[in-house]
Amino acid sequence: MRAQSPITRSTALQGLVSVLLGGWALSSWAQDPAPETPPPAASPTPWTYSLGLRSDIADLRHPGTQKLHLNLGLRYGRWRIGSTDGSNWHRFGQVLQDSGLAYDLRQDSKWSLAVSGSIINLDQSGQFDAIKAGRKTLRAKAGVDYRLPNRWSVGLIATQDLFMRGDGTTLSPTLTYRHPLSEVSTLMLSQSMTWASSAHWQTQQALDPLARTHQGTGLGEYAVQLAYRQRLSHHWAFFSQLGAQHTLSPVHPSSLNTIPSWNYSGQFGVVYFAH
Repeated sequence: MRAQSPITRSTALQGLVSVLLGGWALSSWAQDPAPETPPPAASPTPWTYSLGLRSDIADLRHPGTQKLHLNLGLRYGRWRIGSTDGSNWHRFGQVLQDSGLAYDLRQDSKWSLAVSGSIINLDQSGQFDAIKAGRKTLRAKAGVDYRLPNRWSVGLIATQDLFMRGDGTTLSPTLTYRHPLSEVSTLMLSQSMTWASSAHWQTQQALDPLARTHQGTGLGEYAVQLAYRQRLSHHWAFFSQLGAQHTLSPVHPSSLNTIPSWNYSGQFGVVYFAH
């Protein structure tokens, strides 16, 4: 055989190197990732709201105590006033509620955790009333609710008078059973006991001197609420509630025969949900 000349071998080697370098460059270009497109900007959380009209009867033995109230619910993100979830409110809404400004720390299938604050009038109704004269304070509230199997849930509600003007401190453990009657209606039975400081019970007695009131710090009230909620349409819902409260260790033991041991209250109304 005729041997290849050095020039031929050099030319072949250069060609091989060129092919390898070209293939590597082509492979690298093919594997380079395409430039990432920035994710679309998240749209701002929409405002949602609800409007409700409710009738309260503080004492069912005296129907003349009936009062009408207009309820407003407003939500933006985790901030809310009242209730605005029209799809699940009739199933999972808490029986014990207020209309203070609240922040939802956690809301899922098992846990509900929120903190809130509200201005209350200690000389009028013990609820929000910033227009009438009287001692006003800021009440902070924290509530947690955990859903157990078989439609039960346990919770704890704590309140604190931040300005120390007479509302004191309260702790209320709750136990609730939810019984769905249909896809759009639910019965909720809730029980609670309230432990409070002596300042809280003294303010309650000042609001209603003729009622039974606990004396000193400790467990002072046992309450039961039976609520019915029905979703009438995509936007409308109806609710009604009966409540019974019993004072533990009342401050006037000598008048037990004249003051009823239980107080019964009720409410009903309608709510319009924007969502």
